[in-house]
Amino acid sequence: MVRKSANFSRDSDLTGVWSGEYWYNVGGTPTPFTAHFVDSGGTLTGTTLEPNTFARSAVTELSATLRGARGDLSVRFVKLYDTAPGVHQKPIHYAGTVDSKFTMIDGEWSFGGHSNYAGRFVLVRVSRGAEAKAVEREEALELRR
Repeated sequence: MVRKSANFSRDSDLTGVWSGEYWYNVGGTPTPFTAHFVDSGGTLTGTTLEPNTFARSAVTELSATLRGARGDLSVRFVKLYDTAPGVHQKPIHYAGTVDSKFTMIDGEWSFGGHSNYAGRFVLVRVSRGAEAKAVEREEALELRR
């Protein structure tokens, strides 16, 4: 039996690994970060990993969890850093636009009402996730038969 790729579309699903940067509106250098999204029918969950650029701690990398939603070409999620010494627990709100090929997300982030703590972010897809790879392999095997 051939598994249909309608269950997972690389052109309409954010599942996978993304790499990018975020900036503060008040200046400074961009901070690189990696995100792993799981997109289940438009409901987003995931994680991020980034260098520690603000916490006064011996922790060299900061991890966080993501929860949000995807529209046709829009994305909204909240990032909450995992508990670590000196790391805040304030939710960070992200809102962006996904390109039509689902390879890039461009948008803004903020701490809500704290206007000094806001900025821009960009993410580029690195991997389409294990489920997409499995579908591609199954379809390739079927074509060889």
